[in-house]
Amino acid sequence: MTNPDSPVTSHSLDRDAQDSVATAAMLLAGGAYYLLARFGMALFAVQPANITLIWLPAGLALVMIHHWGRRALPIIFVASFAANFPGMATASLLNHIVHTSIAAGADALAGALTALALARRLPRGLSKATDLIPFGLWVCLLPTAATSLILTLNLAAGNYIPWAAGPEFFRMLLLADSLGILLIFQVYQGWKLSDRRTPEQWPFVLLGALAIAAILLIDFTLLPGTVFLITLATLALAFEVGLLGMALLSTTALLFVMIATTKGYGPFVAATAEESNFRVLTFVFSSALATLGVTLQSRALQATEKARSLWQEAAEHDALTDLPNRRAFMPRLRLEHERSTRNKLAYSVAMLDLDHFKRINDTYGHAAGDAVLKAVATTVLANCRGIDTPARVGGEEFAILLPETSSEDARIMLERIRVAVALLTLPIGTTDVSLTISIGVACSADAQSDCDTVLNLADQALYAAKRHGRNRVITCAQTTH
Repeated sequence: MTNPDSPVTSHSLDRDAQDSVATAAMLLAGGAYYLLARFGMALFAVQPANITLIWLPAGLALVMIHHWGRRALPIIFVASFAANFPGMATASLLNHIVHTSIAAGADALAGALTALALARRLPRGLSKATDLIPFGLWVCLLPTAATSLILTLNLAAGNYIPWAAGPEFFRMLLLADSLGILLIFQVYQGWKLSDRRTPEQWPFVLLGALAIAAILLIDFTLLPGTVFLITLATLALAFEVGLLGMALLSTTALLFVMIATTKGYGPFVAATAEESNFRVLTFVFSSALATLGVTLQSRALQATEKARSLWQEAAEHDALTDLPNRRAFMPRLRLEHERSTRNKLAYSVAMLDLDHFKRINDTYGHAAGDAVLKAVATTVLANCRGIDTPARVGGEEFAILLPETSSEDARIMLERIRVAVALLTLPIGTTDVSLTISIGVACSADAQSDCDTVLNLADQALYAAKRHGRNRVITCAQTTH
């Protein structure tokens, strides 16, 4: 008898639960596929040929197979069959079922081909603007060209359309599927790439939605042609909202434009349905691609800037003590020297060195030495003001930049740090280790030349503190007496 608490049984139960959740999610996605199909048939069909301008289920099929693999194929087939069955009725029930099944099979095949092309050509999906061309060619156009041909031949063979209308239907099916893939997949990719910044972007998304709604209202009621400002509005927000927010804005706005066109409103309505289709699809494609391209480029620039900032922080940061290092300290010292010179203010620089640090390393090991350095850094930071800059500038050497501080004020503050360090006791193994520091300080008033001179004077004061017995604070002025 199997132990229900055994790891094998527990693992099997977890996997069964995951499979159940995945199956439920796929069924929900199948329901969404059906609803999107009926939605498109109801709102995007252009009379008199009943051409659907956009087939959003094509994008959802790609997402389903990309996410769940071939397990999603039967669900796509059933959902497509159910959606297409009412509109493909014929005198013969057998022909009705056969041609509807071919259409459903072509829809499932389209999802499989687009998912395969995406996995091979763009395994990371849409991550940068240069991905748009291969995405449009390999994912949108080529797979749907094959399935659009199957669908067109199926419709003509079943006498749903005349053979002469085949080329026009092929072109419209190709565009409808490709546009559905583009609009749905950008939303999916935006959802996958959404991060912690996404909630901060929603106010901009709301602002964009209001602006687009106002543009559509003005276009349909007062000033025809204003709809072209939608592209400008979405591009203006590309650097403020993430890919998810921009995809939702762009997709929703463009769907409204297409719905309006099919109902006879807007600047894209022409004398013939074919011309109306061409106008609105050209606008929607160009607008969607431009907006998506700029948004992806914005995302890439933000990622580059973030990486640069992280690299700079790592390069100017001491990982052990969490303090700035010499590379970060020196530019701040130069800036403070320029500011103080311009405003005729004094600043001080202190150099701190741990006494007999090598002895601690040799006796207790480098791990103990690291613990001592971190404890000293914490103590120094705790006794500094917000305007001060403490840094680790060497192995056991620290520096502190003290803006708007005279030599005497600096000495008082540094004496407080010296005492705090002397009171530290660090348990290392079975021994409590104590330590002291020597400090040298110089003021800009003591050096009328440049910040390097101030730093050198602080160094000299530090060596004087070492020579005079360590565990003390010596100012530059004291070394001259």
